[in-house]
Amino acid sequence: MKKKMGILKQTLYLLSIITISILTSCEQTKEKSPIDKEFYVPVEKSNLFIRLVGNPYKPIIIDLHGGPGGFSGFNHEIYSPYLEDDYLLVYLDQRGSGRSDISNDSTLLTTQQFVKDLDVVVDTLKNRYPNKNINLLGTSWGGTYGLLYLIDHQDKITSFACTSGKANSIYQNISLIGHEEKLAKKFLEESTNPDDKKIYEKMLIKLSEIKNSGFKNFYDDMNLIKHEFPKKLGFSPYKFKTENDKKKKPLDTVGVFKRAKYTKEMLKNSMEKMEIVNKVFRNTEEYNNLNIIDKINIIKKPVIVLQGEYDYAVGVKQAEMIYNALENIAENDKELHIIPNTAHNLKKESVRDKYFDLVKSFFDKHNN
Repeated sequence: MKKKMGILKQTLYLLSIITISILTSCEQTKEKSPIDKEFYVPVEKSNLFIRLVGNPYKPIIIDLHGGPGGFSGFNHEIYSPYLEDDYLLVYLDQRGSGRSDISNDSTLLTTQQFVKDLDVVVDTLKNRYPNKNINLLGTSWGGTYGLLYLIDHQDKITSFACTSGKANSIYQNISLIGHEEKLAKKFLEESTNPDDKKIYEKMLIKLSEIKNSGFKNFYDDMNLIKHEFPKKLGFSPYKFKTENDKKKKPLDTVGVFKRAKYTKEMLKNSMEKMEIVNKVFRNTEEYNNLNIIDKINIIKKPVIVLQGEYDYAVGVKQAEMIYNALENIAENDKELHIIPNTAHNLKKESVRDKYFDLVKSFFDKHNN
């Protein structure tokens, strides 16, 4: 009888071990089961496109793309290897952008409306996933967008990564113009070609005009100082050029478009939408002279601020200004990283691994 009881106990013990193993295996599979869903969030007089990709059992990160007018379409290609295993990524196309409805009503293309839109998105996600942390990852204009949202709604957000964002547009514009004036004067002094001298002289006159314009109707001038003039002056406000750029392998565009669920026609439409939105913002004095440095001290949630050493697109001291202005965040909850030999597009440059290591480490710290 005792022997039979012993065999029964052993059998029950083995069954319990097997059961635990099965449950553990199922839980591990569950944790690693990725999702990829698309849906629209209705907002005032529009619908915003969202692609939800990653681990549905982990905290949320909302991707705030650049612009204004940019789109999230290809960010999945960049973020996927670094974040989607451990987070649920929300790729949001902002009002009038990407796969969201086109916006022909310029009165709704404002920073205030965008903050309202994002709040609807956040509330929608909270209703779908009531027990999840929600974090923001903003790049360029998205970095500014995140700061604007936190000023009004930080209670809904766990943490924020501000990459290449701005809080002071006036500094941004004056800083870039100052850098170009310095280069133009240098080349003017060094040049012996009369035609080249005339180019630099005209450039300096135009730069002075733009600097004193008040930045009211700024779309055309912005294209001059961010695209046309830099080419003539041999630098990029957005990208740090290296010798390795010439050695890069050709991009597998077919694979990229497939993974982004984009077609060439969709990309064309997104680019056309981007111009509409960007033109409205760039010709709005409130946006061109945006300065929230004195407002972001209200923020108390964890923030990491990242910028490239040669980011002339927003001004090389912009990140330090933002970090110093976040004076009510505990020292252990805020970080500043100026990454050497990079410019504005940190997530696309050669230091991508280092950049995402910093971002992921920050989110892990505040979500575990």
